[in-house]
Amino acid sequence: MHIDWNALAAVCAVSLTVVILLVGVFAFGLAALTRSRDERPARTGRVGRADGMAKATALLCFAVCVALAGYGIVLIVSQSR
Repeated sequence: MHIDWNALAAVCAVSLTVVILLVGVFAFGLAALTRSRDERPARTGRVGRADGMAKATALLCFAVCVALAGYGIVLIVSQSR
């Protein structure tokens, strides 16, 4: 049995990079979602432009997370056939 150590190291490096990216994007999405839900002063009940941008940013971040997770599942399933 022969192990291609260079390929194994490349897979580990790519996996670690993607995991760090995924966690960072998810954390950024949570921060944006929290910012969009901050308390507003009592006299302004309207959702401001910043709140809308924060929600859109959170939605985009979570969509990227779902896309990366889905792509990983597709890669795993396609290799098992």
